Amino acid sequence: FKQALAYYSLFQSCIIKRPYNLFHRKNLYIRTAEVERSFGNKKTWDTPFEDHFLKFVEEANNAVFDNGKKNQASHSDILNLTIPKIDLVYIDTPYISVKGVGVNYFDFYHFLEGIVFYDDWSKLIDENSRHKKIKNGKSEWCNKGEIHGAFARLFDKFKNSILVVSYRDDGTPTISELADMLKKHKKSVEIKKLNYKYVLSNGNTKEVLIIAK
Repeated sequence: FKQALAYYSLFQSCIIKRPYNLFHRKNLYIRTAEVERSFGNKKTWDTPFEDHFLKFVEEANNAVFDNGKKNQASHSDILNLTIPKIDLVYIDTPYISVKGVGVNYFDFYHFLEGIVFYDDWSKLIDENSRHKKIKNGKSEWCNKGEIHGAFARLFDKFKNSILVVSYRDDGTPTISELADMLKKHKKSVEIKKLNYKYVLSNGNTKEVLIIAK
């Protein structure tokens, strides 16, 4: 688990140094340009990488505790993962807007994926793409025509567990559609909402938690 904590600290340090915490654009100049700024990232950007890393190491270490059980983390497509019966499944998928625009984490964070698979990374990058995207980075979770079916299969796969789904109230599927899917498997479906404003958005939205049991 020490390696996992080191990766966490390294990733967080990389993310916090990037404009808007993303890696999908050639926009480092936003950070390095000598201009007057109206937002609060400059102090973070100017802080040495090592200082960020050590801060996140301490943060991660302080979160470690012994629950007295054997724990396991897996890196796989959840729909293809074989796991024993579990009590509760927390689901936080990529988000698709009501207009059908998806958030592709492969585009935003594939730089971090490259650190993990460093030895094989040259084979996984599409050299013909402008921003050196990862090959086969498509996902049904980012496709408005496929995401409903993906949710339906996911809910069915874990229908014997308590399901907790995190989503936004202005997304695709709608919250009512997700609730209806869950009601096919669960007697109780509860919806909780919290107002939230994203840094790159001018609008207001609500973060939604759907609890099905």
